[in-house]
Amino acid sequence: MPMLTASQVHIDQPLTNLTVAYLQSQDNFIADKVFPNVGVDKKTNKYYIYDRENFYRSEVQPRAPRTRSQRIGMSLSTATYTCDVRSLSTDFDFETLANADTALDIRRGASEMLTHNLLIDREKRWMDTFFGAGIWTTEYTGVANAANDTAAEVTQWDDYTNSTPIVDVTNARRAMQVASGGFKPNKMVVTRDVHDTLVNHPDILARLNGGATVTNTAIITAAKIAEIFEVDQYLITDAIQNSSSEGIAESLGFVSTKKAALYYAPASAGLMVPSAGYNFTWNELDNASGYGIDIRSYTGDFLRIEGVSEVLEANMAYDQKVVGADLGVFFNTILS
Repeated sequence: MPMLTASQVHIDQPLTNLTVAYLQSQDNFIADKVFPNVGVDKKTNKYYIYDRENFYRSEVQPRAPRTRSQRIGMSLSTATYTCDVRSLSTDFDFETLANADTALDIRRGASEMLTHNLLIDREKRWMDTFFGAGIWTTEYTGVANAANDTAAEVTQWDDYTNSTPIVDVTNARRAMQVASGGFKPNKMVVTRDVHDTLVNHPDILARLNGGATVTNTAIITAAKIAEIFEVDQYLITDAIQNSSSEGIAESLGFVSTKKAALYYAPASAGLMVPSAGYNFTWNELDNASGYGIDIRSYTGDFLRIEGVSEVLEANMAYDQKVVGADLGVFFNTILS
């Protein structure tokens, strides 16, 4: 006797309430969290810099009656920014748009893909600008054993027997305070592997376990590590990128590894406000204020000739700028 089967009574179709797309959390990216944004109305321009030497030199003299007080001067210099437009696009033909299942919402998918690419690119540019060797006045290099090496070298922090990360950061803070004329770092940025090393480091655990009990265990949070290193904000770089070209097997990895840095950055930009860095963003680009992304849609006869129904384009316009090299400290190859 013939019996119906499951495949005969149902024809498989894509679900209308589920699609799968790999989109990293915004928390993975730190390029918009470290330095203040400066919204500008011109793509290129200059800004003033007061020379510090005249502010810190004490030339106060006693003044006798009917004599002039000691007079000093000040000087200015300028620096420039250029908000280059970073752009990426994709397009659809008529047949694809007309035949696409509603659940796909391919326009939204395309916008998310373009946005994701721009965020990864921005993160990589941030690393190149602010998170590398030869950028900051104070710099340390991690080595296998720094016991007999120069003051610019520290023992790599994954050496749990000999390294002293808390002491290293304390020394770096003091060195920056002198180099910058009194500013202490208030932000610390580490790569994921450095963070994972620190949370298991005996020096860190000793600080956290002191008040731990069976019912009140020592949970290692970013806020607690920030307290240990005496900074207001402790950030972990978690962004992942595919370093392979199109058509080559995927190669995923962290955007940056084995690095750490300390910075001084104010809550917001302003007149006579120093900072290790600023993010200049061009306000004339829609949605650019606050480091945003401008998504544009193009249609028209000029595209129809080529069989293209719609072009989606994502744009950002910014300049990541080091404005105070003495307000940063960099730890290079801090892990083995």
